[in-house]
Amino acid sequence: MRKLLGLLLLILSIISCSDREEDIPTLEVGQDFTDSNVRIISIDTFAVELSTFKFDSINSSSSNRLLLGQYKDEFFGTVRASNYFELTALSYGLPDDAELDSIALILGYDRYFYSDTTKVAQVNIHVLTDEVDPEEDVFYNTSLLPFETTPIVTRNYIPEPFDEDSLHISIPITFGQTLFDLIRDGDINDDEELIRNFKGFTLQPGDDDDASVLGFSKSNGNTYLRFFYTVPGEFGDNEETFDLFINSATVIPKSFNNIRSNVTGTFLEPLIDQETNLLSKDSENRSYIQAGVGYATRIQFPTIRKIYDIPGTGTILNATLQIKPPPQVFSEVLPIRDSLNVDIADQNNELVDRLFNGQGNVFAIINEENIEFNEVVYEIPIGFYLEQELEEAPIIDNALVLFSQSFNQTVDRFVLEGESSTDFRARLILTYAIYDE
Repeated sequence: MRKLLGLLLLILSIISCSDREEDIPTLEVGQDFTDSNVRIISIDTFAVELSTFKFDSINSSSSNRLLLGQYKDEFFGTVRASNYFELTALSYGLPDDAELDSIALILGYDRYFYSDTTKVAQVNIHVLTDEVDPEEDVFYNTSLLPFETTPIVTRNYIPEPFDEDSLHISIPITFGQTLFDLIRDGDINDDEELIRNFKGFTLQPGDDDDASVLGFSKSNGNTYLRFFYTVPGEFGDNEETFDLFINSATVIPKSFNNIRSNVTGTFLEPLIDQETNLLSKDSENRSYIQAGVGYATRIQFPTIRKIYDIPGTGTILNATLQIKPPPQVFSEVLPIRDSLNVDIADQNNELVDRLFNGQGNVFAIINEENIEFNEVVYEIPIGFYLEQELEEAPIIDNALVLFSQSFNQTVDRFVLEGESSTDFRARLILTYAIYDE
């Protein structure tokens, strides 16, 4: 009876560790425990190979956020975000006797920031000289449009994404007077006529800025170009407003973010195309991720097939990949997130699928149990993936890829310890059941 109880407890422990039900070896009820020959071993010696690569481009026009700002980073160089957008109106009617008083660009904070918001930042507003019209029905983080060299306004400011609703930038009335008059006089009645006279804006950070990157909402209730005007009334002038807002009602995108970095002199400098991988052993035993710019971490398990060297018939019950960001490389102004996307890429670093198991999509999640001890470790259950890899014939040179969940609308960055780190090596912890030895 004790042997049967021991066998049942063993099976329960196997079930609790398994990624999927199919991985559990079948043992008949009543089979003698001493005859089952089930042996469970834990292995953490399979090689884990981390590298960094850079996506050639990222769709940045599907984002609901304008990014603006620049900061300097010891690992990722000078990170710069600017934006381009076309404006539209709900209607183009203005009273015949309307008189323009002032103009302002209102940028509504969406509370995203990265790096130090206590530092003074600069915004330069330039007028576009070409239409916001993508060649391939999409804009990328590498896309650019021509604009007038001299900005219509330059403003220094201290960002307040949590204390204020918006950033208010006064626009010279000399810029908007002609546009206002054309709308009032009926010479601009629709978007096509507006674009013929005014292509849109680009917001550029200061060339020497070392401050932060901020997020601003694209919603017409939060971000808009406002014309303040008065209309004579019986008892004095009536104050009114007329708004132009970011055009988001078309299938073809009319706004996008340009996000780039100058990595001269850093480990990332050799990454000039998507097929180039920088091994962690060549970058101080670390790999890198940065949203917006396009850096991602690639992970492979070059020795996993040595599992076949273990005598007997076996199955993977559980496999967990552990990767740690060094505590000294993130902070309140350079935060990390509690989860990362995990995809599968081919040999050219093209994404081919999401990582999943029997419960759905898999993410890299911080193990909450160790946070109180200042131990931040990402864990990824990959037992199902490894089983698939072992069944591949012929062997395919694919890999896991880690990147931020908001990869196209933030500049979040992550530094991860590699497989040879002396502080905390990236490691695969595998539970293996041998049941026909």
